[in-house]
Amino acid sequence: MASKKNKREIRFALSDEDYSAFGRYRIMYTAGGRKLVNRQRITYLISGICIAALFTVFHVDRNFTILAYIVAAVIGIGGTLFAEKIVLKQQSDSIRKSQDSLERVHPDENVITLGDDFLTTDAGADHQEFDYKDIKLVDLTDDAIYVWMSDTMIMPIPRHAFRNADDMKESYKFIREKIKEKGGKIDE
Repeated sequence: MASKKNKREIRFALSDEDYSAFGRYRIMYTAGGRKLVNRQRITYLISGICIAALFTVFHVDRNFTILAYIVAAVIGIGGTLFAEKIVLKQQSDSIRKSQDSLERVHPDENVITLGDDFLTTDAGADHQEFDYKDIKLVDLTDDAIYVWMSDTMIMPIPRHAFRNADDMKESYKFIREKIKEKGGKIDE
């Protein structure tokens, strides 16, 4: 068990802004998010090529064909260039529409306890304990600390859970130090 002297609790409720920041983080900085954006780029490119090919094979009015080529170029090139922004917008809209649905992980208060030996999470009846050496990655952004419990499970600790930015950085450093101390592997 963690000793009482170094035990620290962080309490917070996740807001819509936290979900948006987390979604942005996942899209921008995880392999799955990058894969999603790249898949979207390929979809737009293929759609543009298919539209152009369709009107090349099936001849219609010359002006309509030129318009179809312009639309194909806008979709193929514009969609490819703006795929990331489009995916981020879709994610933001989805979060706004999901308001307090079952898709939300824990809309109520969350408690993260940073102990000497374990990092624990409590959200309602859900209690989980993680050995620091098993944590895969800890990432600090302007919006939150993201603790990677596995390759697919990422726990956000939002900025508003801390007194100030220094407190947030201190917690980030504490988690990283504990991972190193307990023999975990973490990138510098």
